[in-house]
Amino acid sequence: RLAARAGATGGPSISMKLLAVFIAAAAAFSAPRSQTRSSPAPRSVLALRGGGGEPSEAMLQATFACNRLYASCLAEANAEVAMLRKTVAAGEDLSGFGAKADAVLADAEDKFSAGTPAGDADVAQLYADKKEELSEAVLTSIEPAFVKALAALKETALESFKAQAVGQDDLANAASAAEAAFVKGAKVCVPAKAGWGYKAERASLVAVIDAIKSQSKKASAVKQQAQQQMSTAMNYLQLQSQQMQQIQAQYAGGQGGKWSLGAAYRPPDTNINLSGSYQQGRANLQLSMVPDEGAALLGPNGFTNGVGPANLGLSMNVHL
Repeated sequence: RLAARAGATGGPSISMKLLAVFIAAAAAFSAPRSQTRSSPAPRSVLALRGGGGEPSEAMLQATFACNRLYASCLAEANAEVAMLRKTVAAGEDLSGFGAKADAVLADAEDKFSAGTPAGDADVAQLYADKKEELSEAVLTSIEPAFVKALAALKETALESFKAQAVGQDDLANAASAAEAAFVKGAKVCVPAKAGWGYKAERASLVAVIDAIKSQSKKASAVKQQAQQQMSTAMNYLQLQSQQMQQIQAQYAGGQGGKWSLGAAYRPPDTNINLSGSYQQGRANLQLSMVPDEGAALLGPNGFTNGVGPANLGLSMNVHL
């Protein structure tokens, strides 16, 4: 009908316009509709856009001043954070790390608040959002130093545990002391506004200590076993020695009697010395020529002319 009407009026341009309108309406009707409602833009963004249009001159100036203040406060805070990192790298006392980090963050926030101008609600919201961003940036800069501080505390606790474990069979007390020292140091290193923790580092420390304790128990068991084996060997050797002594004593006792006898005789006016002995079932007779050194003093006949106690000696030993 539209085409016929257009032909009747003699206006081909009108029919083309109507066709374009229908096509556009059909495309708009068939377009997919979003299932979610778009969130409204932040108030500061709307203000920056000038209430939905172009940004106002006042908001542009406020944004520029806010960014400049943010950059200045962050640069000063990063300089102080660099000092914290040097403290950790130098291995200095870390008991004041958390307090120093809180001081750096508070100083940056105070400087930003001092530079915040008094303005309308939109400007105040702009500076408040930027202050939160500044706090997060400062904490992000402090976090690597905090991680290194925890690593240093963990290493110190391990060294303390190893020193206390030397020569100790039970390492429970040393392990508890090392863990308590780490927890005490880690607590004071956490900044108050950070919300960070040290559970992972603590668990890692406990795992390393448990591994050392396990190895120590194995070494102690091996050492104890070696000592028992050595003691058993020594007892066996002592028993063998006692048995050998008993065998030798029995052998010696079976070969002869337990008594011994010895005698010596020198005939008068002679250099002959006759001696004999009987010991352990064996007899020994010895004849020697030994000059009498006291003959010149005793006279030609010595003490007597016969056998007497002066020229006859007897000895007898009886073993019971």
